[in-house]
Amino acid sequence: MEVEEIGFNVKLKFIPQTDEQQLNNLQFKIIPISASDLNSKFLSESNFNGKFEYSHYEKSRTSYFLKKRKRKIEKTDFEFLLEGAEWLYDNEKINNEEYDELVKQIILHYDYDSGKELYSTNRIMSSNPYYVGDKYLNTFKIEVTNDSDSFQEFGQKVLVETRNQILQPLSSSQIMNELDRCGLMNLNKSQILERYNLSGCDLIPPKSKFEKYFAVLPIDYNTKDLSISIEGLNTKFNWSIEKDHETINAEYVYYEISVEWVYDNFTSVSQNNFTMLNNASSNIYLANNALFIGEENLNDEFEVIALTLYSEKLFFARVQIKGSEYIDKEKNRRRSVTIKTEKLDELTKKVKL
Repeated sequence: MEVEEIGFNVKLKFIPQTDEQQLNNLQFKIIPISASDLNSKFLSESNFNGKFEYSHYEKSRTSYFLKKRKRKIEKTDFEFLLEGAEWLYDNEKINNEEYDELVKQIILHYDYDSGKELYSTNRIMSSNPYYVGDKYLNTFKIEVTNDSDSFQEFGQKVLVETRNQILQPLSSSQIMNELDRCGLMNLNKSQILERYNLSGCDLIPPKSKFEKYFAVLPIDYNTKDLSISIEGLNTKFNWSIEKDHETINAEYVYYEISVEWVYDNFTSVSQNNFTMLNNASSNIYLANNALFIGEENLNDEFEVIALTLYSEKLFFARVQIKGSEYIDKEKNRRRSVTIKTEKLDELTKKVKL
């Protein structure tokens, strides 16, 4: 099939005119960043734990659920899938990178606290407090260095200037109120704000450096410059803004191959699958019961890994696939890919009391 891609990409470039300054014994640097770039960082840090004993991956979810299992007969789907990913890792069926990817998919698919599915608008941004409603706040990173031999306080006001507007950074309480208002507030975001959001006053030890973030309401970038002022500095931080506008109008040829999943000798459509592709081009996609392979990638060999919950049981698959083995372009024929899964008999959804 042919897929036509029409649209445009706009990329903003902030070219610093002045982005580093010194006030008394403190050195400041401010960097405009895209808040979406913080998604993976915040998601990873949401797994931080105060325990002193660690394996190759964080197991706090397991200990948390074990406490709750004593009061119920059956694990939730969320608990069961996490247990399955952990078992696969412990038994060397998957490596650390594959474990992390499967667990990330499971967490993004389910609410961490209750195991219920999240709405698609907040799956990816589940730990990023700078995503409010359906848009990101304009976010900046500030680096503060104290090269002196004494403690220094930083509590000066910061002001963002653009198109005759002056905006103050949003406090943590303001951001949490907005997140509450649109139903996106959770414990992870509260902890991220406590860890990273610029507060009213920070005490900086001697010979040390820290990084914080601050955010303002979305800015109109139909302007050519941006300025930030710090109270006490006579010179402003300045950036000129350039826009790279790319028009997209291209056609791509994809071959669609049906996928049949086999669970316990029964062929079925895709169930609650969590999958990943290894060694696959960006022109190869797996969408539940179909593979889409770009014409130039038919001879590429790649690997499909899947953890599936089907009929209250867990199944695992790891298969090698090459598109050209399922498509005969000369005869205009194609056959389905059959992915046979292995049942994880060692695991059960019932809780052992």
